[in-house]
Amino acid sequence: MECPSCSAVLPAEATFCPTCGWKVAGDPIDRAAHNVARVGKEVLDSGFRAMDRAAKAIEPAVDKAVKTVADAAKPVVEKAKPVVKKAADATAHAVDETVKAGKKVVEKTAEVAERTAKKVRGKGR
Repeated sequence: MECPSCSAVLPAEATFCPTCGWKVAGDPIDRAAHNVARVGKEVLDSGFRAMDRAAKAIEPAVDKAVKTVADAAKPVVEKAKPVVKKAADATAHAVDETVKAGKKVVEKTAEVAERTAKKVRGKGR
């Protein structure tokens, strides 16, 4: 008997082809399900291998493009640094001032709350 998948000669009692793994014996539906799953796996594996080869093939071009973009962006980044520094300093100053003002408001609120609490406690006696 010959394997329908790879044409290898099969032993008479074979359930699977010893060369390619094709199921050659058993229930026809079971054989079909096994062989369809096997073919699907082979298709996926070959697709992954093709994608891996393609990725390796384009890697030098991608690396070159990244370097080109980085080199082109470098002068822009250098020019932007002083502006970003000024913005960061202004933001830090605004945050500091806001925190100071917030502390004053909290302290004043605490004072008023304490005075009010004393008055309420005094009236309750």
